[in-house]
Amino acid sequence: MGETIVRGKIIGAKRPQGNSAFWENLVVMPAPDPYSSPATISILSGQRLGDRDEDVTVRVRIGGYRRSYKATDRETGEVRTVQTAENKLFAIED
Repeated sequence: MGETIVRGKIIGAKRPQGNSAFWENLVVMPAPDPYSSPATISILSGQRLGDRDEDVTVRVRIGGYRRSYKATDRETGEVRTVQTAENKLFAIED
């Protein structure tokens, strides 16, 4: 099972529609250098990870699932199945 540590600043938190079991916490991470844009990620947790603009360090479990959809090639018109992944980060709460 994959785990990592995430550091960043909370920019928002909400309970997604139809799923009251988890909070969705939006966290912006520091940019790798002054010329890059910072990454924004979503961390699911049983409770809010903190207040807006609060710096946090969170241990997360990396999860997700495979997604597939049909796509039509613009040049040939061939319909093919494309597979991708939907990644999820879950806070490990002690």
